[in-house]
Amino acid sequence: MSSEHDVETLQRSLRDLLRQNARAGRVVVAVDALDADEAGRFADAFAAVLGEDGTAVFRARAVDGADVRGDLVQPFRAGEPFADVEGAPADAVLVVSGRLLHTPEVRGLWNYSIWLESNPPIGAPRPELPDAEKHYLRTSRPKAAASAIVENSDPAHPVQVFGDFC
Repeated sequence: MSSEHDVETLQRSLRDLLRQNARAGRVVVAVDALDADEAGRFADAFAAVLGEDGTAVFRARAVDGADVRGDLVQPFRAGEPFADVEGAPADAVLVVSGRLLHTPEVRGLWNYSIWLESNPPIGAPRPELPDAEKHYLRTSRPKAAASAIVENSDPAHPVQVFGDFC
């Protein structure tokens, strides 16, 4: 099985999960990771899969410190201009990628969210994270807040994982 097939199969599965609860309207999806570039790559591919059925799909990257609510989400939901787009049709999806998208201040903006988890290979030491990232993981708990968790250490072979939070 090709790696492209692995990625598309996973993303179609995630799309189907999204569509179970958000079939119509202006839907906002977040793809969050500690590595914004990795989140962007995954979100680009996910947006392409979402658009396979003709759905209007828009992409945006959240920049640290930007007003995601006021600059992207509110105008998108209202059908007003946002991020150099004249406005979204009544049934559309906005896929936002970036870092820190599961903080309490913004997590309620998303109809659906994906947390990309990346772990070092077995036996390899885990790199020390900066204090801000440790704080985010500890206080915002993106793994618990996300609609779906994807183990993305090997981006060619991502795997959805299910956390037991009982």
